[in-house]
Amino acid sequence: MKVTLEQIDELRNRVNVSYEEAKRTLEKNDGDLIKSIIELEKKKGRKDEYKGSFTNFTNKLLALKISVKSKEGNTLLNVPIVLVLLVFIMAFWAVIFLFVLAFLTSCKIKVYKDKNSTDINSLTKNMKETVDKIRVKSEEIIKDDEKFDKNDKPDKDESNENEIIIE
Repeated sequence: MKVTLEQIDELRNRVNVSYEEAKRTLEKNDGDLIKSIIELEKKKGRKDEYKGSFTNFTNKLLALKISVKSKEGNTLLNVPIVLVLLVFIMAFWAVIFLFVLAFLTSCKIKVYKDKNSTDINSLTKNMKETVDKIRVKSEEIIKDDEKFDKNDKPDKDESNENEIIIE
């Protein structure tokens, strides 16, 4: 069956897919818009499941911490395991040396799940809040600069709060 451009546009508006995918799905379902919508929503649902599983994996990884304690029980190191993995990638021999040193000095190495750890959603929220604060502050600075008349030059003795002096 031949599919019309109106059918493709209607499917794209309802499911948010490319022209190619809309055309292919409509042709597969003999131009039936309802069947095509259902099929594309099922595919989209599967993609969202993968996204959720990635977020869950990231949250679990962020919750893992490594603790190194001396013989006396003093905490020498207590950091997220992600940080250890990043340092391991960048400075392989340094991490190996530190683990051997910890082993030779009879330190206790413990990997555990921190119950009070941050998750990816709170990190994203904090980043958005910080970006918004920076945006608002930069807009205030720009407005203050626009108010300053370029022809009106301040005296050398006057202090300008937007001035940076490096000596």
